[in-house]
Amino acid sequence: MNAEHHPEQVAQDEGAAHLGDLSQQPGADPDDAEEIEAERQERLDPDNRPEDAEVDNSDREFDAEKGMYTDSEGYEQAEERFPPLGEQGA
Repeated sequence: MNAEHHPEQVAQDEGAAHLGDLSQQPGADPDDAEEIEAERQERLDPDNRPEDAEVDNSDREFDAEKGMYTDSEGYEQAEERFPPLGEQGA
C-alpha cells in the first residue's frame, strides 16, 4: 500500500505494529502492562469494594444448609448449620 494514496491506513498499520497484540486496549503502551494488571487486581479485590456495591453471584451455587457458596474457601469442611430449605420456618 502506498502512503500517497492512503496515509491514514499506513498510520493505522504502523500503530498496530507498535501495539503488537491487537487484543490490547487501543493506545495502551505494552510497557505499562504490569502496572495496568496490578491496578486491575487492586480494583477487583473484594476488600477494596465500595460498601454498597452490587455483586452478581448468579453463576455461583449457594448451599442453604451450610450458608455459603459451594466454591467458597472452607466449604468442604463446613458443617451444615441450617435446616433444609423445605424445613425452614418463616
